[in-house]
Amino acid sequence: MAFLALVYVLLSVSPAWAQRGEQGLMWRDGDPFVFCRYGLDQTPKAWFPIPNYATTPPAITPGYCPFPMQVCPYPLSYLKGWSTTEIQAYFVYLRICPQAEESGPWDGPGDGTTVPHKH
Repeated sequence: MAFLALVYVLLSVSPAWAQRGEQGLMWRDGDPFVFCRYGLDQTPKAWFPIPNYATTPPAITPGYCPFPMQVCPYPLSYLKGWSTTEIQAYFVYLRICPQAEESGPWDGPGDGTTVPHKH
């Protein structure tokens, strides 16, 4: 029950959060292709995308709590908790990335993170 309450609070924290970028995407300059393919632009990170980005949920980094929580519950309390940013980004990923239905390759120069600028 506490987990559902946490999810509700995190998803309704700020109306400004819901208005940024593509459907509330505040990371990677609001670029859903780059966000769904590479995840957050930080290291270390609690989760990371795995192909097929549109249909496969993100994988959890070993050593992190397997649930999107800041403090992992007993008996997993020895695992590292997620940051607020990682939790918010995880749920945004689950909402936005499946809308692509399938993931495809980047057709432009580079890997997509540097066009039209680094993001």
